[in-house]
Amino acid sequence: MVKIVLTILEVGIIIVPLSIGLYFLFRTGVSYNESFDNSKLRFWGISRKSYILLFRALGVFCLGVAMFALYNNYFAPDENVESEIKDFWKDVDSTQEKGILTGAMLLGAAIAIPTRMGSTRFPGKPLAMLGGKTVLQRVYERCLESKLSQKAVILTDSPEIIDYAKTINAPAIMTSPTCNSGTERIIEAFDEIGAEFVVNVQGDEPFISPVLIDGLIEMRKQTNCDLVTAASKIEDVEALTNENVVKVLRADDGKAIYFSRAAIPHIRGEANCEKWLERTSYWRHIGIYGYSKNALEKYASFGPCTLEKCEMLEQLRFISNGMNFEVVSTEYESIGIDTPADLAAAEEFLKKQS
Repeated sequence: MVKIVLTILEVGIIIVPLSIGLYFLFRTGVSYNESFDNSKLRFWGISRKSYILLFRALGVFCLGVAMFALYNNYFAPDENVESEIKDFWKDVDSTQEKGILTGAMLLGAAIAIPTRMGSTRFPGKPLAMLGGKTVLQRVYERCLESKLSQKAVILTDSPEIIDYAKTINAPAIMTSPTCNSGTERIIEAFDEIGAEFVVNVQGDEPFISPVLIDGLIEMRKQTNCDLVTAASKIEDVEALTNENVVKVLRADDGKAIYFSRAAIPHIRGEANCEKWLERTSYWRHIGIYGYSKNALEKYASFGPCTLEKCEMLEQLRFISNGMNFEVVSTEYESIGIDTPADLAAAEEFLKKQS
């Protein structure tokens, strides 16, 4: 009832002076002459012409009042809203550690967790139990610990995961089963995610480092790069020669030149791979990516490339088309869940942590 009364008053403040103003401005001269003859104002020394000008001016004033009321009620910025926004950003700033710029808040950073139930080597692994929680729940909870991202969202083609996400209060987006990679899922759901910069965290990384996630977002802020990923230094021959360990070849400025399952660079004339580690640095790729909107739009337009098909590494589509990755160096070692054996190893890791 109160809202109705206030609405009527708002409209009245506009309609009344508008009506009066229009009446005074469009009233005929004959009508003014008749009213002047009967007006007491003519006895105060006001001429007929001044009398008409007075009411014309009053009409202009009333129109001005009506226009001001219209602008103030419907077009002027809401000072209360602006104040609330300023207070919000003040609160956000106060939650950040000193010395860390709120890059995510400026860039609109979010975390996307692509995951699916139909893994060839480990069907149903997102909902496999690990230390009393599902693998997916552990990934999601680690992402929530990021200080620079604004939200985390699960992307999947599985109704089962959509239903499960509700039980852990995690936002989830259904994507097409035709998506061939996590990157394609992010492209499909990009508008719904609603962020300008998206960090892709694999749904089988239950121990993903929130500090590493923030490192990618911070790199984006510092360099305004379209693409960023992470790598850790390889210290042992087994990892160097294992084709399941993806290597990153880095330029002198630290950017990624190429990704490969092979040990690159190859040391010519040296058969002992242990000696390779003494000659140069080798980097293990950590499967986490940060994409700008611009990068994802280009990825969608490129189409699969030969290098990508040969190595079975989706990030090579960017490299093959002349785009560069910034690389965050980290000591974090990925503990992904690709097989039931990996899950058992992760259980042992959890026990040691506790």
